[in-house]
Amino acid sequence: MSRHPQNETKGVILNPAYRNEMQRVLDTLINSRSFDSRVVFLFGHCNATEEMADYLLQRNVNIRAILDNSISKQGLSYNGIPIVSPDLIKEYTAENCVVLIATRFFEEMSAQLRRLAYYGEIIRVVEYDSFSEYSLSDETLERRTARVQRGKATLKLARKQYPAHHLVVCPNNALGDVYWAMAFLPSYCYKHRIDEIAVLTIGNACREVAEMFGRADIMALCEVEMDELVQAVIFTREENCIIAHHDRPYTDNIIKYLDKHFMSFIDYYRCAVYGLSEGTPPVLPSKTAPLENPADIPKSKSVILSPYAKSVIELPFRFWEKITADYSAEGYTVFTNIAGNEQPVKGTIPLKIPISQMPAAVEHAGTFIGIRNGLCDVLYAADCRKIVVFPDCYYSTTPFKVADFVALPGWECIFHPPQR
Repeated sequence: MSRHPQNETKGVILNPAYRNEMQRVLDTLINSRSFDSRVVFLFGHCNATEEMADYLLQRNVNIRAILDNSISKQGLSYNGIPIVSPDLIKEYTAENCVVLIATRFFEEMSAQLRRLAYYGEIIRVVEYDSFSEYSLSDETLERRTARVQRGKATLKLARKQYPAHHLVVCPNNALGDVYWAMAFLPSYCYKHRIDEIAVLTIGNACREVAEMFGRADIMALCEVEMDELVQAVIFTREENCIIAHHDRPYTDNIIKYLDKHFMSFIDYYRCAVYGLSEGTPPVLPSKTAPLENPADIPKSKSVILSPYAKSVIELPFRFWEKITADYSAEGYTVFTNIAGNEQPVKGTIPLKIPISQMPAAVEHAGTFIGIRNGLCDVLYAADCRKIVVFPDCYYSTTPFKVADFVALPGWECIFHPPQR
């Protein structure tokens, strides 16, 4: 029996910019009738691929299969689309096939298809990393040179503001990544005898996480600026600097270790990113802000829900509505933590609180229930009842469950669907 393997991805769920790019590319292909009479394959099961599949299915594009190298996923399905070994491509001719790739690993996947003697069309539908172009055309070289120059200009601004500081670059717009990068940063600095630190993040939410650890020297960039900065750091071999992230392909690609060996998300930062010993303890935030409580959260009799995530596919709202109904029946007031255009769960009160106040908010409320997202990491040490919800899925291409890889010691766990 196949099951739905909703899966976390190395590339993270598509942000609006990437999603718009994907949809633009797919619309162009559909309008040009590129899929007419052709067998369509997707390569690499991940959240981005699921979004692509949903978009194509809505537009009546038939998908033969999702190709994936993970034996643990082969035999499963997504929305009726079988997940199979890439070897299946050998049964089809190049003329009647097209393979769509929405993951970060386009080059590796393309090379694998060529090794399987597939010489049909392979299309990249999302360009994640501007440095990952391998074309040597004049146009490509000009674009790459221009990006490096812009990145060097950003780096120059950082160096002008922090000339002697060790730059800690947090290249992913993810609260949990920044949290653990900051939690093990003091031990890294002690090990390497580093005195002055400047942290570079994406956006103000990640800046707030760094500030919770007492970091005052912080530069917040947009995603494009960060991508160009990282490219400049690599191309210029910038010294007195570390790119503090566990799986970005332009750093160490350490994520591939998990294909054969288990290591937890926390240990990735402790051991793989910073090179610390397994027993090194994380430093807890020291500068969290007090709760201003404009929403009048009742003390010790409230529940704060966090149903949204970037790193795992969200659960049906009926799941959260059931939780809301159960707690409301027991006399609790239930809130939904939201940001931007996110909608509250039916029967709850919308709650918008700065990241720095969230530990105080959940401690005041008494109970926090969240899908496994970056906010859970921010609340790692909060003193309240903490419940994390894990979708039943595997982490990326690995044989390990998300619940194991991003486990939170000491938290209560709910699995969806329930584990047998």
